[in-house]
Amino acid sequence: MCSKKNSTLKKSSDNSHVTNQSGVLAALHHDIPTYKENGAGAYIEFRAYDPEQGKMRRKTIKLNRIKGITNRRTYARQVIKRLIEQLNNGWNPWIAKDVGDLIVFEEAIERYEAHIEKMLASGYFRKETYDGYKSYVKIMREYISKKRPTYYVYQFDRKFCVDFLDHVFIERNNGAQTRNNYLNFLRVFSGFLVDKGYLKSKPTDGIAPISKRLYKKERECIPLDVVGRIADYCREKEPELLFACYLLYYCFIRPVEMTRLKVRHFNLKACTLTIPGELSKNKMTQTITLPKKVIQYGIDLGVFSAPVEYFIFSYRLKPGDAEIDPKHFRDHWDNVRRALKLKKEWKFYSLKDTGITEMCDRNVAPRHVKDQARHSSLAITDIYLQKSASKAPGNRDIIGYDGAL
Repeated sequence: MCSKKNSTLKKSSDNSHVTNQSGVLAALHHDIPTYKENGAGAYIEFRAYDPEQGKMRRKTIKLNRIKGITNRRTYARQVIKRLIEQLNNGWNPWIAKDVGDLIVFEEAIERYEAHIEKMLASGYFRKETYDGYKSYVKIMREYISKKRPTYYVYQFDRKFCVDFLDHVFIERNNGAQTRNNYLNFLRVFSGFLVDKGYLKSKPTDGIAPISKRLYKKERECIPLDVVGRIADYCREKEPELLFACYLLYYCFIRPVEMTRLKVRHFNLKACTLTIPGELSKNKMTQTITLPKKVIQYGIDLGVFSAPVEYFIFSYRLKPGDAEIDPKHFRDHWDNVRRALKLKKEWKFYSLKDTGITEMCDRNVAPRHVKDQARHSSLAITDIYLQKSASKAPGNRDIIGYDGAL
């Protein structure tokens, strides 16, 4: 009953731990089933590789229900013959499918990475979208390596997704929005696995995001007196960052867009800045107004004296020919936050919200605020107008009003 192939497998199975380096072949490892009788009764015993645990595990099949020693032994021979045939054909007792259908999870991840790289190169993904997905994949790999060994695609199931989201939300102490972002990534990744035929259905189906009504926004507007302190500090310690703060506060330019802007996009004579569609979030080419304060500070820094094809922010936030990651702004902002002991909710991007809100407070026409912020509609600008109105004092005529009642 033992072929030369099986003898080789049996010999190699003496190692109690087989890693995923063996790939799908690891799941073929097994011992030859044997029949045993002892005080506990009669049973068939063999060991097979368990992908969940990454090692060989003992499997027993009890036969006490078969009455009579002769009948039991005859039945055992029939079962052992059938087990050997199944094991030789790729069956594994710890897996609910044939080994021949197994796909190594790491290979699926690598194929997904190749997919998103192609999407970036073809212009279907923005750089920040690509970077986000790469970051999610990195964290998922770390989770697999340290917390949950996962060798095959079939192990990427609903329980994996739920446990991974708990790891992100609870163990890594991230906010609800971040947890929801990871859920969105898992949904996209699940869809990819289904499209490639690796899975029959998406394991994320039925996993709900945390409702936005239940969590507080992690970013807050910054009080104007604190904004003044930030400006004073940056003017002395972080002059290049202050220029970025100006563009965010007065022009509402997103950090990722700042990293792509070049000197040629600025028209100092017309006091305008044109953001090409290929650089912007909404894929639309739009022109906004540059306040003289912003222009003058850029001139003083020497930004507009750089070659026209230079990025206005490169390494050390100075003009240069290399595009940088938006993370550079956050790193510099962290220095400011620690020095001034700012609240963690006052993020670099908070300057945009604060700038729009102050512009509304100064009674700038809503349509002008909309155009400057490149909002898709006045309804979005109205959100800031409502915030502004909620802080305004009551009408003095109504405060002193005394009616007939």
